[in-house]
Amino acid sequence: MTPSAAIITAPHLNQNIFLPVCQNMLGYSPARAADAANLTGVPHLMSILAAFKNKNTPATIKAARDIYDLIHFNCLIAADDYDMISILEVLSGMPFVATETLVRGVQAVVVGGTLHEWRDAIYRGCRLDQTTQVRACFDKLYLQFVQLGLTDIFGRTKHQAADQTFYLEENR
Repeated sequence: MTPSAAIITAPHLNQNIFLPVCQNMLGYSPARAADAANLTGVPHLMSILAAFKNKNTPATIKAARDIYDLIHFNCLIAADDYDMISILEVLSGMPFVATETLVRGVQAVVVGGTLHEWRDAIYRGCRLDQTTQVRACFDKLYLQFVQLGLTDIFGRTKHQAADQTFYLEENR
């Protein structure tokens, strides 16, 4: 069985509360740069939080590094017993809840972590020295984080592997 993985919860900011309060407390809107840069979704949220700390922070994901630990995601992962052990080793230190499924020998977990933890886990899971199944799982997660507009947090080059997966290699 090829493992399956999906982001099931992503951060959300209640801007109707946060922005007016910031305007009153700080004298500026931390959304100004993010709005001007036409950011949306998670990158928009990250830029707002970075500007909360420093109003002169550029509206980029890289400039928001200081808030990676404030951004949380939960992912659902399903894999056979053997692969799940290796997947959980890659996710070491991240909280999870596990259950058995209706399919014998297949487990499902919900794993939570900060953006920083997910970035590091994806680095470890998308290495060429991982098994095909582990790499397939983390490849799926990498692509989902990229779809959220978070490509720049990885700073790695994607290379195709012979087994139809890909691996990430550090940019030099």
